[in-house]
Amino acid sequence: MFDMRATACNKQSGFTLVELLVTVAVVGILAAIAIPSYESYVTKSKIKGAQSDLAALSLVMENFYQKQLKYPTNTASTTAESRCVAATGTTTCSVSGWQPSQDGFIYKIVTATASTYKLEALGSSGKVNGCSITLTQDNVRAIASCSGYNGGWQ
Repeated sequence: MFDMRATACNKQSGFTLVELLVTVAVVGILAAIAIPSYESYVTKSKIKGAQSDLAALSLVMENFYQKQLKYPTNTASTTAESRCVAATGTTTCSVSGWQPSQDGFIYKIVTATASTYKLEALGSSGKVNGCSITLTQDNVRAIASCSGYNGGWQ
């Protein structure tokens, strides 16, 4: 007669090559979709962080104006564009009470007089390299050269 024990012992368990290849293909497709989406999310997050940092610097500038009736200027710099904070986070300008939260941007007081200022965050690394975000004392906001970002200021 038919022996059930012999059949059960000879049956192999595990995955076939086709099953493994299908699994690898599905994981590859998911990764091809997820990784660019994640990179886009990180880039947008960095740009939003730089916008927030500029708004915070603007508030410090306005607070200084309320107390002194003039905007602070960077007297330590002899260049036309006073670098406020390097990409490493080192403060180099005379605006106290402000520290950027976002790495990868160089923050500048592009122009500052007693009655006007223009602030800029310039992307210095990765996907935000060359991205320029500006803010003036009249709340004029602009974003330029930020590849893949079309969100504007919000």
